[in-house]
Amino acid sequence: ASTWLTGLGATISAWWILVANAWMQNPVGMEFNPDTARNEMVDFWAVATSPMAVNKFFHSVLSGWVLAAVFVVGVSCWYLWKKREKEFALASVKIAAWVGLCAAVLSAWTGDGSGYQVAQKQPMKLAAMEGLYHGHEGQSLAAVAILNPDKEWDNDEDEYLFEIAIPKGLSILGRHDMNAFIPGIADIINGVDINAEGDTINTVSYAERIAMGKKAQNALRTYGEAREAGDSAAMASSLKTLKENYRFFGYGYFKSVNEAIPPVGLTFVMFRIMVVLGSYFLLFFIAVLFMVYRTTLLQRSSWIQWIAMVSVPFMWVCSEAGWAVAEVGRQPWTVQDLLPTIASVSAVPATSVIVTFWLF
Repeated sequence: ASTWLTGLGATISAWWILVANAWMQNPVGMEFNPDTARNEMVDFWAVATSPMAVNKFFHSVLSGWVLAAVFVVGVSCWYLWKKREKEFALASVKIAAWVGLCAAVLSAWTGDGSGYQVAQKQPMKLAAMEGLYHGHEGQSLAAVAILNPDKEWDNDEDEYLFEIAIPKGLSILGRHDMNAFIPGIADIINGVDINAEGDTINTVSYAERIAMGKKAQNALRTYGEAREAGDSAAMASSLKTLKENYRFFGYGYFKSVNEAIPPVGLTFVMFRIMVVLGSYFLLFFIAVLFMVYRTTLLQRSSWIQWIAMVSVPFMWVCSEAGWAVAEVGRQPWTVQDLLPTIASVSAVPATSVIVTFWLF
């Protein structure tokens, strides 16, 4: 009972942690209150059940199950290698490998859902994941590539020094449409997109977002001054301007559009580490299940036992790579479009974070 309750409690706590994280990446269900200078929740269910939160929760929990399954298989193979507790070890391998295989398949499915949400809500993150600067309709996915370190969003250098691509792969991942246009970093900065009919359309460029953000911040200041002066007309005027420009409030902190680009190299590499290792573990569980049900094959094959033991830390690498994509890819934002890291402060001392981290 204690084991199951611990697992259930951890999963429930993961829900609220990931809802908070998803809100920071896609702030919904709230309105900004200029009197308190806070985003205040107006729709609990919009926050708790946003598509980004749902996908993030299931993807994270399922990947946790994969990690646990790899750990159990690895430890069980250590017992087999030591020729100890064979019956216990084989039973553990069977259970863990089935759980791991199912969780790996479902994790890939939820990962696809997460990719779709990123494409809709955080297109700059998707572009960084791919190292894509100029998008196309039917955009390919770089399966194996080396980024060009000299590439900038506003120069004419090639994006890759070397590339093996999957045709139309990124369009399928990002829009579930093999012919869809996926904007690159330069496209997003310039405010260029292509609609479903294939027509080029202008969205809000980053230069315009910076101007709107500064306008929103100035409106907040004038609102506060008007409130102190008791000038209701000026308050109403400032509030109107604030609401019209608030969606890009955070861009007002930037001096250049370059500050709004995430670390492309790290995001690009971490995404591929996650995908490659995730694919490896899918094949790993299939191989382990094949061998564990073939009489004594797993017991006699010391090489697969060694592979299982050595694989354990790589699942942690896979998990951390996924989090690096999620958190580095959204830089420079603490709250997407509203609060950049350069303007973020917290009353929680660093020592509390460090102590809690090591206790866990």
